[in-house]
Amino acid sequence: MNKGTIQEQLQRQGSPAHTYQRKMVGDQGFLYFLTYELVSTLVSPLPSRIGAWLRQRVLSPLLGGCGRGVILHKDVAIRRPRQVFLGRRVVLEAGVTLDVKGNGGRIAIHDDVHIGRGTILSCPGGELVIGAGTRIGSHCRLGSLEGLSVGRTCVIGNYACLVGAGHGFDDPDTPIIRQPLTCRGKTIVGDNVRIGRRTTVLDGVELGERAVVAPGTLVNRDIPAGACAHGVPVVVEE
Repeated sequence: MNKGTIQEQLQRQGSPAHTYQRKMVGDQGFLYFLTYELVSTLVSPLPSRIGAWLRQRVLSPLLGGCGRGVILHKDVAIRRPRQVFLGRRVVLEAGVTLDVKGNGGRIAIHDDVHIGRGTILSCPGGELVIGAGTRIGSHCRLGSLEGLSVGRTCVIGNYACLVGAGHGFDDPDTPIIRQPLTCRGKTIVGDNVRIGRRTTVLDGVELGERAVVAPGTLVNRDIPAGACAHGVPVVVEE
């Protein structure tokens, strides 16, 4: 599916200041944007439990929804927060980024989800949903162009990548980053799935419930429920 480059999708005429404001908070007004900037500059970097308490108090009203008991560690970045929804007792460790890139995107993180340090959830389109009780390791990257759904009580190891889209490479004279986006559809991870560290899951595949994916695997096709998978490309053992 040809979507055009991310840069082309997000480009809109306007001053650099307006472009920055749209990227950070979307079409919200200037007062909302000013509040967001003050929180990001003054409260987000604060360490210790006091910093976490202040972030929960002052950032939660900016979100689309926020349950009780949410813990936001320092330097958490949330872009277009009105399109981000956090359930109860969600924990975002230091340096986590929740990045909604357009008006059509939405990130929903359900109750008791824990997301490790430095992980990025990138949502240029569709809906990116993390089911209740799921644990996502450090320095992972989860992408969504046409949708990504991760089920309940899943475990995703450190440095895993769930790819939301790819780039074409038909034109050898054009850098790949400037070639059109391609996407094979929504990515679906069922309940109770275990994904090993440094695994890559390509866009448009489905991992059935209770599937186990070994570390370092390249998942380029569907994995049935209860199956074990490993290898580059993936080999499935049912």
